[in-house]
Amino acid sequence: MKLRILFILILSTQLIYAQSDRQYISLAVGPSFPLNDFAKMDLNDSTSGWAKTGVAFEFTYAYRLTHNFGLQGKISYSSNKFDNFSYEDALAAIYSRNPEDADTSFSSESSKNWSSAGFLVGPYIRFPFSSSLSWDIKALVGMFGVSSPELVLNGSTNSGDILQEYYRLNGRGYAFAYNLGTGFKYKVSNYYALLFVDYFESKVKINNVAGWDWNDEPYNQSIKQDVSYLSVTLGLGYYF
Repeated sequence: MKLRILFILILSTQLIYAQSDRQYISLAVGPSFPLNDFAKMDLNDSTSGWAKTGVAFEFTYAYRLTHNFGLQGKISYSSNKFDNFSYEDALAAIYSRNPEDADTSFSSESSKNWSSAGFLVGPYIRFPFSSSLSWDIKALVGMFGVSSPELVLNGSTNSGDILQEYYRLNGRGYAFAYNLGTGFKYKVSNYYALLFVDYFESKVKINNVAGWDWNDEPYNQSIKQDVSYLSVTLGLGYYF
């Protein structure tokens, strides 16, 4: 009889614990580190993104279906500057190979960053270490909208000659995206402190990238860009 009562008490405790904090919403922010082609800086490779470390924001809603398994939806945003200095140096290095153009220098300015935003949904698995600390693993899919930088490039020589201006407007594209992530949640009162590492990738075609080339001729083209980055975010969640 005592064993039965003990078993019922343990089972009741587990059920109460499993039913608590089934849902939470959270807001997190942290650095966004470009990877692969997105971070590449090669003038001979059209897939180079010339993206610098930026900032990522995430808003998440999660609902736990069982003690260890749940679903979540996430609105994600990342902004990464175009690396103007590296772009200038790469152009100068190419021109320096030709003695006639060795004194040419470049000035690059970008008024808009690489920006990507989207909505993703998917499952997550939760491994509680204690009543306060848990480890989550998630895999989400969705759509990303990506906006390319706006670029103005000027060239000049040491003798003061000004070259034609190269100008590129920003373009936009939309594509499938996925997110793999893992992190920790620590419960304090009715809140979670969250620390997550997430990998995002989207292969997007950006249409209507327009501008003027060195010959002052207008152009309009499409570019393909692999947008992939790693975000490390710290946030605060409210569970209910």
